[in-house]
Amino acid sequence: MTNFIRAAALSAVIAGALISAPVMALEHKAVIDHPAGDIAADYAGSMRIEMRQAGSAGPGGRASSLRCNWSVSLIVERTAAIGSALQAKRSMERDNALKGSVPGWCSAAGNGIERTVAAKADNLHATMMAMVAQDRSVILVEAEGAALRRRKS
Repeated sequence: MTNFIRAAALSAVIAGALISAPVMALEHKAVIDHPAGDIAADYAGSMRIEMRQAGSAGPGGRASSLRCNWSVSLIVERTAAIGSALQAKRSMERDNALKGSVPGWCSAAGNGIERTVAAKADNLHATMMAMVAQDRSVILVEAEGAALRRRKS
């Protein structure tokens, strides 16, 4: 019976490590003033929940050490345009934007974790806005490069 419990726990660890579920999406639009023209930047954010099983099931009468460790990665795709002169895309990712742990099997905790993440949507939105703010300088550099190339041609 002990080998069966170990095999089940190992299977759960492997399956838990592979569980990854998309949750919700975020969007943001920004217009940046630039001498070459207004830059329209569209941001589309998505989240990925990753769960990893830790611990083991205790044999009859003993406490279990099973935990489901989870983390949320925030992926932001940006498209920026100044008319037809500049069209630039960029992908940014922030690992561990949120993380936590719950007791038990990951397969049983999935809905509870998704509800926890949904309740912290404001935190994820703030993280996305910080990524957007950091991206502003990248957009300006891209716009300057496009304006320079246009002047040379």
